[in-house]
Amino acid sequence: MNNYSLKCRGIGCLLLIALLLLCSAGCSESVGSQGEPDQIGVVSAVDQERSGLLFINEYEGGHAYRTPSGTFLVLDLRGSWTHMGRQYGGLAGEDLRLFHDRIVADLTSRGVSGDHQLATAQELFDSLSPELQELLKGMSETSGLTMDEVMVLNAGVILLTDAILSDRLPGLPDDAPAGCSGIGVWDQYTEDGSVIFGRNWDIDRASMKEYMEFLSVVVLHPDDGYSYANIHPLGNVYLETGMNEFGLFIELNNGAHSDPAEPADRQNTASVLVDVLRECRDVEEAVLMLKAIPADLSYILQIADPAKAVSLERGTFDARVRDHDDEGLVIAVNHFIPPYPPEWSAWIQPPRTDEDDPRYSNMLRLAQSPAYMGHFNLELMQEYLMVPIEEGGAYHAGTVYQVVAVPDTLTIWLHACEYAGWEEIPLASLLG
Repeated sequence: MNNYSLKCRGIGCLLLIALLLLCSAGCSESVGSQGEPDQIGVVSAVDQERSGLLFINEYEGGHAYRTPSGTFLVLDLRGSWTHMGRQYGGLAGEDLRLFHDRIVADLTSRGVSGDHQLATAQELFDSLSPELQELLKGMSETSGLTMDEVMVLNAGVILLTDAILSDRLPGLPDDAPAGCSGIGVWDQYTEDGSVIFGRNWDIDRASMKEYMEFLSVVVLHPDDGYSYANIHPLGNVYLETGMNEFGLFIELNNGAHSDPAEPADRQNTASVLVDVLRECRDVEEAVLMLKAIPADLSYILQIADPAKAVSLERGTFDARVRDHDDEGLVIAVNHFIPPYPPEWSAWIQPPRTDEDDPRYSNMLRLAQSPAYMGHFNLELMQEYLMVPIEEGGAYHAGTVYQVVAVPDTLTIWLHACEYAGWEEIPLASLLG
């Protein structure tokens, strides 16, 4: 597993290794529509030490890096939302164009018309916060994409998910929803007591893996809030997995099985999560903020900080922090976990049975087994996430990518299934 940053004493050695790695990975530096990058593959020892990544380019004060193998793009953006959008587009324009054209062609081949793509993209854009709208507008100024193209790319994964789910999700029961799973461990479950969080992002690997070259980590330093990292395909500015400068980590799971309601005129949760990371320092602050905002759709939100993790079952009618599955353990899939508050009975659907969806029971049983309980560390969490559903885990044909987060050290590891191995992304210096 690729969990080690490159270290080199001399700038000459550093440059040689960087160029060799980039060439061997077949990665090209991306520039926007405003001209050639200021620097390609050249970086000071200070910059390399600060990021632990391979420096690629600079644009209007923003920086682009790649992980040591050259697999994943990491952007570091700073300033106003429009300015950060300009940096985004200027640094990643070629990749954004390639991603846009490929996913639009895919959607069109699946019968999703251009008019529907744009209408869905506009609806998503309108649901985002003014800050994220400004970010997307800034991207359109420097990326070489029109504003309509920027919006369609932002909605591309959502559109593709809808198209995929018009058929059945392979590897799970016929009526299984799109969804994800997560596990937080600490205290008696980890070898040193620290918090480790593991997350599976699930839709359909066969359909999604060709887009994993665009999986990225974008670090934003807004003028008006805390810095945060968004772990998402390029050009997707809403948030489903992220961490801020205090080690506050959030991941989102679909909860529509338990509460399928879709009330109108509420804030988009994936936009609200950006505000949570911009404004909150720990689990308690995040929970209070999320409980105070009515949900547009039902989600199960896992929230972790350097001290603990919780699962917030956030329905459209109410929200609660569910009791831990054990001291130092929280597990979540795509339905709320009973027992429920009595007043929820009129609103909530029964959970899936183990026969229909064994992931929750599998994950709980596996985490409490002698092989894992008390022994969780980085490597063991990665191993845990890869245990197939047929062998008592949660990994299945829908699992597209996986994230392991250690809030205390501001570090994440990213794995694109059947595309690349685990890669370390050290966020501490980037978020600082």
